[in-house]
Amino acid sequence: MARRWCRLATALALAGLVGACGSSAPDRPRAVRAPSPPPVAGEICLQELAARGVIFKALPQTVSSGRCTLVNGVRLEGMSAALNRPVTLGCPTARVVDRWMEEVVQPAARRHLRSRVSVVHQAGGYVCRNSRNGRLSEHARGRAIDIWGFVLADGSKALVRDHWRGAGARSRFLQEVGQKSCNLFHVVLGPGADADHHDHLHLDLGEWKLCQV
Repeated sequence: MARRWCRLATALALAGLVGACGSSAPDRPRAVRAPSPPPVAGEICLQELAARGVIFKALPQTVSSGRCTLVNGVRLEGMSAALNRPVTLGCPTARVVDRWMEEVVQPAARRHLRSRVSVVHQAGGYVCRNSRNGRLSEHARGRAIDIWGFVLADGSKALVRDHWRGAGARSRFLQEVGQKSCNLFHVVLGPGADADHHDHLHLDLGEWKLCQV
């Protein structure tokens, strides 16, 4: 029976519902259903982005790539900081990314690094692919973005891969960003989640709620 339970727990962990198998492992956060956000009409969302000064280009109402369809998408180019390269997201996700910059990232940079973020290095938004459990990733719905680091106004960098762990200001900055991202996004995964996220933060607005940084 114990062996059967362990196999079941392992399967659930791969599905993102539990984090570990075995009685000796510490309890890890479990995913729960995230509340459904109120619908945002496409034009209203675009107007809100423009009013906030976000730099973006609106995409056609639907964009298809293989078996994936992005609805109400935008090509995000910059906010209060530039992006290392434009990223395609659903408009509601882009709106939250802009809030994240203003409410989480920039205040943390001022507090810990006495500077502001000038460039955000993102590693991907909308892309048609599966997650590890074989289901469509939130990236395939335009509801996720991966962040691997930041460039400050003074030219210094804070990279998840290099500076997440430690006692320095960059580590404190990154870890605060990771933790407080959970206030805006449904799922936040970082180096504390698994080996796949050792070098970046995954932020998404999918159906599940999980903070594991």
